[in-house]
Amino acid sequence: MKDIVLLIEDEKKTAEMLKRALETEDIDVVWAEDGPSALKEMKKGRFDLIILDLKLPGMSGDEVLEKIRDIDRYVETVVYTNYEEPPVMKKLYKLGVYDYIRKGVDADLWEMVQNVKDKLKPFSEEEREKILEYLPEGMFQEYEMKGGR
Repeated sequence: MKDIVLLIEDEKKTAEMLKRALETEDIDVVWAEDGPSALKEMKKGRFDLIILDLKLPGMSGDEVLEKIRDIDRYVETVVYTNYEEPPVMKKLYKLGVYDYIRKGVDADLWEMVQNVKDKLKPFSEEEREKILEYLPEGMFQEYEMKGGR
């Protein structure tokens, strides 16, 4: 099953470049240009990861994330922005964001892509199988039937 990422980014060139780069790594990307569009996408289906810009038109990224947490409390989120205001960063931390990547002229696109891949696949297939051996019989199947990935 392919991983699917929700990219919330209002800068068209940045979004297109990142979307193409992730798709070359066989990752599906849904792009939302603003908060309301992102929330509509969240209500349509599950995402494995969210890449979130903080400076968005109409609704800030931290406000969007608060509403996303009402839909999916646990979806992994990476903040991708130039914006670093301490109160906002503290709020993001409380909302479960532990990863922040700086974008801009000095940003390394392929480093960002690798970061996303690492978030999506934290374990090798061998490590994953080893972990699954320790789960009680049928637990993983029950999780998948409830919509887990």
